[in-house]
This record gives sequence, C-alpha cells and structure tokens, in this order.
Amino acid sequence: MDKERLTRIISGLSRYELTSLEKRFIEGAKLSLEQQGRLTEQQESILESLYMEKTKWVRKGFISLAKNSTQNVY
Repeated sequence: MDKERLTRIISGLSRYELTSLEKRFIEGAKLSLEQQGRLTEQQESILESLYMEKTKWVRKGFISLAKNSTQNVY
C-alpha cells in the first residue's frame, strides 16, 4: 500500500469514535510512518481492517436512513 493511501486511511479514522487501544495503535502507526516512511504489512492490514469496520457502520446507517425515508414517501 502506498504512503498516500495510508495517510488517507489514518486521516479518515480521525472522523470516527475510537477506543483508547485503537487510538494508541494509530498514533504508533503515524510515528512509524514518519520515522521509517512505511509500515509493516501487519500494521497496514490492521489499519485497513479498522477503517473498513468503522466505515461499515456508517454505510449501514445511511442505507437504513435511505430505506426509512423511501418508505415514508407516498
């Protein structure tokens, strides 16, 4: 994964409510990215999974809202 994508994922995660463990992991990932210019494959995988998990709930919320709003239209 390229550095730009990692930066977008890390930035995007800041929009979501995170646990203290998730916050610490992200801070560590940022530090690794700054110091070494890259992350390990495991760090990348965890970040990607975390981002997908957080955005999944948002997508479900939007889909639910859309269903409810179309049901109320006559």
